[in-house]
Amino acid sequence: MFKKTKVRQILELLHKDLSARGISKTLKVSRNSVTFVKESYEKCDKDWDEICVMNDDEIYQLFYPHTFRPRNRFAPVYYSYVHSGLKKAGVTEMLLWEEYCEKCNTQGVSHCCYATFANGYKRFIADKNYTSHIEHKPGATLEVDWSGPTMSYKDSDKREQQTAYLFVAAFPYS
Repeated sequence: MFKKTKVRQILELLHKDLSARGISKTLKVSRNSVTFVKESYEKCDKDWDEICVMNDDEIYQLFYPHTFRPRNRFAPVYYSYVHSGLKKAGVTEMLLWEEYCEKCNTQGVSHCCYATFANGYKRFIADKNYTSHIEHKPGATLEVDWSGPTMSYKDSDKREQQTAYLFVAAFPYS
């Protein structure tokens, strides 16, 4: 549960004509909170007697209604589809997230942000134990692989297109 501002106590001390600074020191709350409660009370259509009979949650909801709004829900992400999609060459998490966003937009539902998408996928992987951890002695082994699709460049001497393969090598360290 989040920390609630002491609205009832602030109102009681305001009703006793204490200054905002005095209330702030007494209750150990910020002066901005005291000012917010005071301004909200002045705008409120309820008087002190009506507020006194309310419980703390009702008072808090009266002064901070935005904290009780339901959170926006977004379309579910099917991480098994994401996991199988990442096995294909040239597919990234960002591409799959953009595909997810386009699908949500066409259906007229809200989508999650990229950070939520990526964190959800990390949790999915952790739950399924899809990751593999290989112990390495630093500098003892060299891992190599071809990376991505082929590229081409124009050879200036022969004046023709040449195919280039990207080769990646790394000394792993765990």
